[in-house]
Amino acid sequence: MLLRSLIISIACTTVVCVEAQSACAEFWRSAPRATDARFTVNGQSRAASVQVGVPTELNIIIYKGQDYRISVVHDEKILGEQIAIRIIEKVRGPKKPAATKDIGVKGERAKAEIGDVEKVIWDNQVHDMTNEVEFTATSTKRIAVEVMAPGVPENPKDAKKGKVTPDIGCLGILIEHMPTPNIGF
Repeated sequence: MLLRSLIISIACTTVVCVEAQSACAEFWRSAPRATDARFTVNGQSRAASVQVGVPTELNIIIYKGQDYRISVVHDEKILGEQIAIRIIEKVRGPKKPAATKDIGVKGERAKAEIGDVEKVIWDNQVHDMTNEVEFTATSTKRIAVEVMAPGVPENPKDAKKGKVTPDIGCLGILIEHMPTPNIGF
């Protein structure tokens, strides 16, 4: 009997989680499209449930010779009016250079730790908190679109009633691309 109630409980929890995730699955489709008809939807566009105050990343590959447009759409009632968005280039390299005085047990120099080094390419906090950006890829590289939702201010009336403000909402990232047009001489 205990096993049966445990299985039913797990099944109900799974159904609720899957239903919440599926509600957000196509959320990126509601993002405004580019006015330039040459842009087409990129298959790397995604949507997800995100938690207030927790940075979330979408890793994508951009290709040389392509123009990109990235737009973010979100549930303002839960995630807040404005979302912090950064585009970060990820490069493999030494995280921290090995110091010359770092000598190992056998007299060998310690090796530098290799990992992803992040370089911020664009930050919407310096661009009036806009939810879209267009750029040209000058080389093929791996980048991440990082988003963080501040949430909505808590209503004091709801706090007195014991209402909990939801902290997970839908967010969609629409990625569009087109071949870079040949302009100039």
